[in-house]
Amino acid sequence: MSQKFLTSVIAIVVLGFFSLVAKADDHEPSIYTQLGGTYNIAITVDHLVDKIYANNALNKNPALKAVHDAAHTKAGFKVMLTNWVVERTGGPKIYQEDEFGRGKNMKQSHPHLNITDREFDIIMIECLHTFYAYDVPDHLIKAIMADLQSFRKDIVTKPTKGYKSPYNSPYNGIK
Repeated sequence: MSQKFLTSVIAIVVLGFFSLVAKADDHEPSIYTQLGGTYNIAITVDHLVDKIYANNALNKNPALKAVHDAAHTKAGFKVMLTNWVVERTGGPKIYQEDEFGRGKNMKQSHPHLNITDREFDIIMIECLHTFYAYDVPDHLIKAIMADLQSFRKDIVTKPTKGYKSPYNSPYNGIK
């Protein structure tokens, strides 16, 4: 092999490598990746569901209390919510309907719970507290909370006329 040919091959390989590195930097990792993947999401969801199930204000809603008091629902809900968050944040597509009809879209899966705007706000605040407890970076909290806020109209089935949310922001002031 000639020196000129070998130099050309090395130059092509080096340029190819740098173009791959540049392309990798052009794309920010998914929120799923930035959160650390399925296991980190599962730990966070585990904490969040425990807080939601124990929340006295949420348990004043008889439909939510009935779900929270049924011992068999908690573990399954943690799995379903973990799968939903994994998929929603850019991870594997694993959220699916189960044999009980859970796993549908938000509008189909919440009407029987009679969730009010206030209860939605309480859940959002529990989410925020959970993200703080697990030291989720502010830019991810902002993105996730904005996404969750976009489901308000699908989840709230008992809007309160004249209700003005004190929450007032999809990310509670994080800049």
